[in-house]
Amino acid sequence: MTVRSSVLATAVVVSIAGLLGGCSAAPSSEPAAVVVGAGNSDVSRLLAQIYAGAVRSTGADVTVDEDLGDRAEYLAALDRGEVTMVPEVTGDLLRTFDTLATATEAEDVFVELNRSLPAGLSVGDYATAEDRLAIAVASGTVLDDVVFGEDVTIGVVEGEVDPLDVVHAVPRREPTFTGASFGEFMVYPDAQFAVDDLNSGAVGALAIRTASFGPLAKELTTLPDDDHVFPAQNVVPLYRNGVLGESALRSFSVVAGELTTADLADMIGEVRSGVPSGDVAGRWLGEHNL
Repeated sequence: MTVRSSVLATAVVVSIAGLLGGCSAAPSSEPAAVVVGAGNSDVSRLLAQIYAGAVRSTGADVTVDEDLGDRAEYLAALDRGEVTMVPEVTGDLLRTFDTLATATEAEDVFVELNRSLPAGLSVGDYATAEDRLAIAVASGTVLDDVVFGEDVTIGVVEGEVDPLDVVHAVPRREPTFTGASFGEFMVYPDAQFAVDDLNSGAVGALAIRTASFGPLAKELTTLPDDDHVFPAQNVVPLYRNGVLGESALRSFSVVAGELTTADLADMIGEVRSGVPSGDVAGRWLGEHNL
């Protein structure tokens, strides 16, 4: 999650709450024209294609509107009614609508998210697939030997992890991560550069997103987060009430039950190798009878 000012987050919430308050809460029983929105990231575009395909399988007329910008911009498009739904992750979405939220475990985050949503918006079931923050070390590292100090440099991939998210989260529960205080960060253009430097010892660890980092995450060992220092980031559909039919809503539950973090990371690898996100999503949908 990119850290935003509370003013920006509040503005988004007020705008959505004000303009969607009058939306009908009764879902349509007939397939309706559906526009699935996506931001500028590979993950957002891929998830949009997956959800679009799932809804399309119910007989609805579905299109995908990609590259809508950052979170504030595609939520504004949802607010204006230009898109029907957008795929998101629970933790980041909760902190957009409630900047003071403290929940970190998956179910607690989901419950608080539901409570924080403006009138006129709902979320479907969350998937087991996550794009959460994790601290990774080189494959084969003995975790009992991992001790971080203030002079350790942590690598991040540009556009995927904001160092402030790491710095602000870790001090909350010092027993996890052996009381680490990550003060130095190295920003890399992509995952391969980051892994290469980790393996060479140029950085002590990487702060990654478990899906956004792609299939290279399999080469790494992530430190256990039993204290839930980093909030859950389960994939979830956010949608306008009164537009989607019951069949479309049920398709969200099917995606939630089938999509895994490993699936998402592997598909991100395909997209970054040049395969169109629609083709990658289409293959996954076919494999899961959607």
